[in-house]
Amino acid sequence: MQLSTIGEEITVTDVAPLIEVTRTEGQTRIDDRSIKGLPNDGRNFLKFSELTPGVTIVQGPDGDELSISGQRGINNNVSVDGADFNNPFFGEQRGGQRPGFTFNQDAIKEMVVISDGAPAEFGRSSGGFVNVITKSGTNDYHGTAHAFNKSDSLSQCPKTRTGRIPNCDFDRTQVGFTFGGPIKKDKAFFFFAADVQEADETKQTDPNRMPAELVAFLDSVGIPNDNGPISRTDNADAYLAKFDWLASDSNLVTFRAAYTYSQQENGTFDVDTWGRSINGVETDYSRAFTTSVISNVSNNLLNEFRGQYAKEFRPRPYAGPINPETGNPFPDTRIGDFGFGMPFFLPIEYDDDRLQLNNNISILKGNHSIKAGVEYNEVGSSQTFIGFAAGRYVFFSLDAFLAGARSATDAGLYLQLVPVQGNTVNSVGTQTITQKEPAIFIQDQWQPTPNLTLEFGVRWEQQDQPGPRTPPNEVFFAPFIGQTVTNEFGTFEFPSDGTIPDDDSIQPRLALAWSPDANSVVRASAGLYMARLPALMLASSRSTNGSIGGNVRPDQVPGLPPPTWPNIISPEFTSGQQTLFRPEIFIFDKNFELPKTTSVSLSYEREIRPDWAVLVKANYAETDHLFRMFNQNTPFFGCPWSTGIDGDNGVACAGSDGAEALHTVESTARSEYTAFTVGLNKRYSNNYQFQIYYTNSEDMSDDDNERDPFTYRYARADSLDQEWSYSDRHSRHRVNAWLSWQAPKGIHVNVRYSYRSAQPLSVDANGNPIGVHADRIEANHPFSTS
Repeated sequence: MQLSTIGEEITVTDVAPLIEVTRTEGQTRIDDRSIKGLPNDGRNFLKFSELTPGVTIVQGPDGDELSISGQRGINNNVSVDGADFNNPFFGEQRGGQRPGFTFNQDAIKEMVVISDGAPAEFGRSSGGFVNVITKSGTNDYHGTAHAFNKSDSLSQCPKTRTGRIPNCDFDRTQVGFTFGGPIKKDKAFFFFAADVQEADETKQTDPNRMPAELVAFLDSVGIPNDNGPISRTDNADAYLAKFDWLASDSNLVTFRAAYTYSQQENGTFDVDTWGRSINGVETDYSRAFTTSVISNVSNNLLNEFRGQYAKEFRPRPYAGPINPETGNPFPDTRIGDFGFGMPFFLPIEYDDDRLQLNNNISILKGNHSIKAGVEYNEVGSSQTFIGFAAGRYVFFSLDAFLAGARSATDAGLYLQLVPVQGNTVNSVGTQTITQKEPAIFIQDQWQPTPNLTLEFGVRWEQQDQPGPRTPPNEVFFAPFIGQTVTNEFGTFEFPSDGTIPDDDSIQPRLALAWSPDANSVVRASAGLYMARLPALMLASSRSTNGSIGGNVRPDQVPGLPPPTWPNIISPEFTSGQQTLFRPEIFIFDKNFELPKTTSVSLSYEREIRPDWAVLVKANYAETDHLFRMFNQNTPFFGCPWSTGIDGDNGVACAGSDGAEALHTVESTARSEYTAFTVGLNKRYSNNYQFQIYYTNSEDMSDDDNERDPFTYRYARADSLDQEWSYSDRHSRHRVNAWLSWQAPKGIHVNVRYSYRSAQPLSVDANGNPIGVHADRIEANHPFSTS
């Protein structure tokens, strides 16, 4: 139910207008007909967003992420029936990239992607908004069913370094249904949907991908056949139940429950030269309960209340080989291109809780449509992360490793997480990060003349962050807080006060839609948008800052005997050794702010003939205060924080009583996006419809770290201005198109096509590709190889 539109006459038809002359935002709607008909490999509804202008794909830490209007993939907002559908820890949609799907595609009524000009009611994103509406039951019984199968007989095997594998296994079966109808006609309705997938695939089948002598050695120590084929599963379930109750002529009550599940055995890595042992089980399951009450209070007053409680679990266990001598998994081991053992960040226990409440009111007053609302969103991300607790070895020579040079002193890198101050490994790695997000907004859509619509509004929102687990006056680097150091490189103030700053923002929005004639519309918009911060970025600064535990390297601790592979440092030796952890500090800049994007758009849309429309649009988005990981204690600054803490820590960046690396979460990065889009849209008539969009864009930035707290993305800390270049998201040319045709004799033909030009690749001085920049050298950063 919604308020009637303003006008002297209301005409109700079953055909939406081709050009919405009062709509001010830049949005693309994927309707029910398109969702039902268009091909969609895997039936993940989010893939439909790739058919809209302004949307491209960026490679995130766990797979492909959506980038809308040039923004980082973590800075979008996905909602389902008005309820937040995001993961608070990783900053992506609930479930992440690994699940095959999280809803039955046939349960989706429509999807709207807003790439620019979103009004004040939309928040918590500096990118775009993906809004999904699920189906409801009606007075008639309706249902769908589907079954899909892919088999290895229809698939070509992958290529490897030594050629194409002659035999490989690949099988995927997906079945599901939807069914809805009346509980009581004209009064109460139900809708159910289910989707189940079972799949397995044989990966990394090249029997020569690891040297025979390394394979023989691993066989002898209890890691059998590590270069054997890797079987990866891809199982997924999704269930939905929805009930609608017309409590009265003026009140509609809706309840929705959803459950998702996915699991990928051996789903952690897919690297040709790594063994079977360096994989875990990637699992995700969630449940969500939402309710809404929409009430027509009077002819000109509408109230909408929505509430949600959701919980997501993402356990990542390890099921690889166990060292028979220790009863523990083999440590994460890398030798050049080869890897084996338990990944250093596994196993992980993770879950989060989300409570969301919001209430909006809409008022019609003359030629004004006023909307205002208040929202409260609270999430708690709980995690047990014991990364490096089982040790991590990095060797540069296979010959030396096989010859017995396997101690931590022989390794190019050895790391191990150990606790201090009476903590255990689990207590160090276990924490709950609670973030609170209140927001209020008000907006007015004013139609001063029949051919002009003005929309202006303002939104205030805040993200409250939790404090560190150890108070600032109790951390080992407390002597640094508030201090200033001057050396030959300049004057340096300690960047943190020991806390994690909150941030809020007042975000004005302004837009217009003007129709110079009955067949065309000009739209313009400008606004400020703020993005939330994923909880992952807070984890290290809250716990592994060296106060309750941290990573130790034997070369930094005099008298510490280095372990020999596959052993680790004895916990008894490190018990109570506070000084082991002082070399590294994890902090937030005291001036940290959340990302803020200023977005401007201008478009012209015209109906060139009945059911045909063209679109021309220009977009510009400038984002400031993007976060980056930065080392404040680098030789390029003269290691200003390498002395000043009592005790001998054997640090590497000069001095012996200070920090080695000062890992700082800053908000000093920025990006700039410029795009020009042309499109042609034909509404369904004469048995066919289509859309086609071409976008030419330029995406610039000086840091593209999506959410990785372990990696620097710059070459030199004193030359950040030289980092300004094409971003990882830059794709000069993009084409998104689809066609739906009802051919003769009841045959339906549906085609979709997407193209994007290559994204940038970083290279070294010799033109060789590199994954990230080289600050690992100047900081001796222990995480940079991960």
